[in-house]
Amino acid sequence: MEDLADDLASAVGGPEIFAVYQPQVSLESGSVVAAEALCRWRHAQLGDIDPVTMIGVAERTGAIHALGRRMLDECFDKLAEWRGTGRDWAVAVNVSPVQFEDESFARHVADEFARRALAPGSLVLELPHDPPSIDDGSVRTQLRTLREIGVEISLAGSDGRSPSLELLDRLPVAEWKLPGHLVRSVDGDARAELRAQVESAQGRGLRVVAEGIETLTHLDVAVALGCDRAQGFLIREPDSEIEFP
Repeated sequence: MEDLADDLASAVGGPEIFAVYQPQVSLESGSVVAAEALCRWRHAQLGDIDPVTMIGVAERTGAIHALGRRMLDECFDKLAEWRGTGRDWAVAVNVSPVQFEDESFARHVADEFARRALAPGSLVLELPHDPPSIDDGSVRTQLRTLREIGVEISLAGSDGRSPSLELLDRLPVAEWKLPGHLVRSVDGDARAELRAQVESAQGRGLRVVAEGIETLTHLDVAVALGCDRAQGFLIREPDSEIEFP
C-alpha cells in the first residue's frame, strides 16, 4: 500500500487520473439534466485501480486534498464545455469529508464558482452518509457557505441505507440520493415506507435521485417511489463523454 500511496501522489497531476461521467435523467421529462463525475485511476503498471481503494489511500495519506481539487477543476472545465455546446446540465462530484479539514476548501470552491460565473445549481457536491464526520460543526459551516453561493449539496446513502431525514434537517442539503441496493431490492411494506420517506424529503424541498438503476424494473420502482431523477447502467454507463442531445 505504501508504493500505491507514492504512485497516487505522483499520478494526481497527470493523465492516469481522469473523470468519467454518468448521466442523471429527469423522471418527468426523460431528459438528461445532470451527470455525476466519477474519479478513475488507470495505473501505468497495475491497470485500473478500484475507486474504493484509491479513495482509501488518498484519505489515509492526505492526497485526497490534491485529488479533490483536481476533480473539481475537471468538473468546472466540463461545465464550461457543456455551456459552450448548449448543454444546460449540472455536474455532481463526490467529496470526502476529509477535504473539509482544509479550512480553505469552501472558499476555493466559492472563488472558482464566482470566477467562472456558474449558474446556481450547476455544481453539486455529493457527500457520503457518514454522520460523525459530516455532522461536525466546522463542516456544517463550510456547507452553509457553499449553499449560500449556489452550490448544491447532495447526501448519498451507503451500505444499502438511505440517509436519515433527521440528518437532512441539520445540513443545508438540496438533494437526497437513494442507494442502488435499496432501490433494487425494496418491495411490499418496505416500498410503502420508503415512498413515505421520499415524500417527506420532497416536502422539505429536496430533490430525490435514485441511483443504481440497471433494469426497466428498477426504473419502474424509482418512478413508483416518486423519485425526481435516476441514474445507472440502464441509462448510461460512466464514460469520458456524454453524447446525449
